[in-house]
Amino acid sequence: MSAASPMGLADIQAALDEFHASLDEPYRMTPAGMWACSQSEEVYDLLRRMDLGRYRSFADVGSGDGRAVLIASLFMPATGIEADPALVEAGRSIARRLGLNQANFLCDDCRRVDLAAYDLLFIYPDKPLDWLVARLPEDWAGNLLVYGAYFQPPELAHIDTIQAGHSKCTLWER
Repeated sequence: MSAASPMGLADIQAALDEFHASLDEPYRMTPAGMWACSQSEEVYDLLRRMDLGRYRSFADVGSGDGRAVLIASLFMPATGIEADPALVEAGRSIARRLGLNQANFLCDDCRRVDLAAYDLLFIYPDKPLDWLVARLPEDWAGNLLVYGAYFQPPELAHIDTIQAGHSKCTLWER
């Protein structure tokens, strides 16, 4: 795992603040669900505390403005999957502007994308996770990192609970 700098986080947060200042509403419905934001500092702390060296590929399922992807790209290759074209463009634009070459964004519905290639999935869920568990192959050897305590995945095994700021996050495996 490469070391991420706090300055990288500050740059990402400044770019996200600028994007959010241009919005009429801080949250909205997207083609695949409700968009709400995780806290950048919490995501950074969460990822910094994990053993990311064991993973090859991070994907944020329903990435919104891309903040988790941008932050994860400080540590490893990261992909955001988001159905809202304006949010995908916001993430891409910030990644380009900050030179975050490990950040990639797909404009697609995360409920249709093949997730098997990713070994660390991140989600800040707005609904129960049975749909996501059903999308994972039976032999999937990755981990699911759930931000927040409201929705937990059925049929997966709990590995760890990580407190990141005020948010309880959980790590799961098949």
